[in-house]
Amino acid sequence: MALYAGPRAFVLEDELPHSSPEAITFIADADERGDDPPAIRAVDRLHESAIRLTASDIHLEPTLTGGRVRLRVDGMLRESEQLPRELFHTMVSRVKLLAAMDIAERRLPQDGRYLLKRGGRSLDARVSSMPTIDGEKLVIRLLDMQAQVPGLAALGMGPAMLAQYRRVIHAAHGFIIVCGPTGSGKTTTLYASLSERNLDGQHVCTVEDPVEVQMAGVAQVQVNPKAGLTFASALRAFLRQDPNVIMLGEMRDAESAGVAMSAALSGQLVMTTLHASDAPRAIERLVEFGLHRTTLAAGLSAIVSQRLVRRLCAQCQMKGCLRCDGSGYRGRVAIFEVLPMTSEIRSAVARSQTALELAKIAASAGYEPMMSEGFRMVARGETSHGELERVLGSGEF
Repeated sequence: MALYAGPRAFVLEDELPHSSPEAITFIADADERGDDPPAIRAVDRLHESAIRLTASDIHLEPTLTGGRVRLRVDGMLRESEQLPRELFHTMVSRVKLLAAMDIAERRLPQDGRYLLKRGGRSLDARVSSMPTIDGEKLVIRLLDMQAQVPGLAALGMGPAMLAQYRRVIHAAHGFIIVCGPTGSGKTTTLYASLSERNLDGQHVCTVEDPVEVQMAGVAQVQVNPKAGLTFASALRAFLRQDPNVIMLGEMRDAESAGVAMSAALSGQLVMTTLHASDAPRAIERLVEFGLHRTTLAAGLSAIVSQRLVRRLCAQCQMKGCLRCDGSGYRGRVAIFEVLPMTSEIRSAVARSQTALELAKIAASAGYEPMMSEGFRMVARGETSHGELERVLGSGEF
């Protein structure tokens, strides 16, 4: 049901089945008057600004004097505007209303969502609220539901690394892990990997939270913990439907990790993401989830670690211009490292070798840490030393 349709460049729609009648009445009344309240106009301007700058997140943050808006562009938060107290609070209520959240509840965290439509483009706005000592803070994650999935070759892996990774994803079975912090492009890598396996004669399925891009020919499931549909339960259900390839959006606990490993050992190709600082240390994270080292040695196919660094603006090269909004950077590029599971590395994993020892053993098989590729990118003029250190730190391997 459309909640707002006006002269702006996009339409706000509510697709949630449990929207409150009060929310629909409030927005409809504002429409009928043809004179939107300041909070509605301010939120609309905020959406337009975020879309224009291709922001991934909108932060509405309370301050001692009112509030501020920050937009995450190319991985960096930029302050957009300062807001007086009354306008900030009414904007927070407006966003919560759109997201079908309880506007009266300010003591507990909440989650919600709404749909932004701009021309033929749909953005899924995922809202998270958090009560802080200064007031309620909101973060809106913007997901482009019609985004084009890039091919593997477009991700930025070098030729040798790409060939090595392609051999792994085209295997009949195995366990592939892509690790890195939030916002490092892990899910994009998995989608690009799935696109190469999404062929006729293959049953490809995903379990995600949220489903970030809809892929034709792929059975995609959105988890719903409140209804009992968790990563582990959805994965178990898919295993009864004869899958070839399974993507698990994230391994969050021992249960989902155990089911994913079991699936890989029983003949499926399983891909998932994991929060780990680099490929060798991902082994230690999996052990923390309760997976035995001998099981890891037998089941793992490859571990990919990645980060996103800002690309130097081609027009001004860090001097600042209108094209890059004065930042000196425009867009981001990925840095990868791939740890292949050779027989030597499998043996080292089973023997409980440390991450540093694994890295040294892997180096003989061609493994290079991300920092090495980062230095080459700096030499090619793609990014800067400062940006590389901001993202990767000084490095240990």
